[in-house]
Order: sequence, then C-alpha cells, then structure tokens
Amino acid sequence: MRFILEHPWLSSFMITAISFALVWTGLRDGKLLRTKVGGIVFLVAVVSCVLGIVVDTPTEHAKRVVYSFVRAVEEGNTTSVPSMLHRDVILVDQWKGISETGIEGVIASVHKLHQKHTLSYNTILRFQPVERTNDVLVELSLLSRVSGIGTVPSRWRLLIMPDDHGDWTIYSIDAVEIMGRSYR
Repeated sequence: MRFILEHPWLSSFMITAISFALVWTGLRDGKLLRTKVGGIVFLVAVVSCVLGIVVDTPTEHAKRVVYSFVRAVEEGNTTSVPSMLHRDVILVDQWKGISETGIEGVIASVHKLHQKHTLSYNTILRFQPVERTNDVLVELSLLSRVSGIGTVPSRWRLLIMPDDHGDWTIYSIDAVEIMGRSYR
C-alpha cells in the first residue's frame, strides 16, 4: 500500500499492464470472465492512481520540505526559509560568532554562509527518511559546489514534524559531517 501511495504513477502503470494482459488474453482466447477481470483490474489501477495523488504520506511531506529548504539555502533566499522551519527549531551545530537561536539563528547562519561562499548547486545523494510516531527523521547526504573550495560532501540529520497548524516543518538541523569533519 505504501508503494502505491508514494509512487502512484508507477504503481498504476504496473497494474494497468496486468489489466491489459488480462483483457488481451481474454479477447484472444474468447474468455469473457478474464476480460471482465481485466476491466476490474483497470479500475483498480485508476483508483490507486487517484488515491496515491490525493493522499500524502509523512515521507512525502518531509521530502517536499527538505528539498525546498536545500533549494532556499542554495539561493540564499532567507525570506522563504522561516516558512519551512518550526517556530522552536533547534540548530544543533551553530557557526562560530552566531549567538541567535531558533529561526533567527538559522537565518543568520545562511547569511554568514553566503557572505563567505557562493553555492553553485547542491546535489542530494541520499535522502533516507525514517518515519516515527509523530515525526520523520531524515538522513541527508549532499554534494555542494562551494566557491573557493570546490565540491564539498556533507551529511545532515533533519527532524521534520507537523506544527500546531498541521504544516510539516523542520524542527531540528544537525550537521553530522562536512567535508570529512565530524560534528558529533
């Protein structure tokens, strides 16, 4: 069921292929029951596609928020960053010289990053979500193109959870490793 919800197009395509095979062999062999079953399987494919598009899983919410956050940090878009963060966001590893906490600390960190370096692009190598009861823990591996340094590998741990209004936001940001340097 999870596969159908998170990959509606692929799952409905596979179910439609089974339906087509049943209808084809039913028509070829003159078996009306097989043709009817193929039609019913096609209706199941349509329902599964609609259901997968309408229903969002916690993993899909987390993926949407994390990808938007990475894009906003890359572009230095500090006006959209607060909408992706929980009001009590925890920044586990802060830049030296930044005393702010919460959303202000994250915005100050993004400003400091863009003062020191220009980010050309970020490539997400691994997005590994772990759904828990009330949140999603995401292990994220990135390759970032940083001016003056080159391509920098990094690993992050993000905690995504719904806020009071039901909007999924980032609650905790933890830099696990940047350029081979561990922050644990």
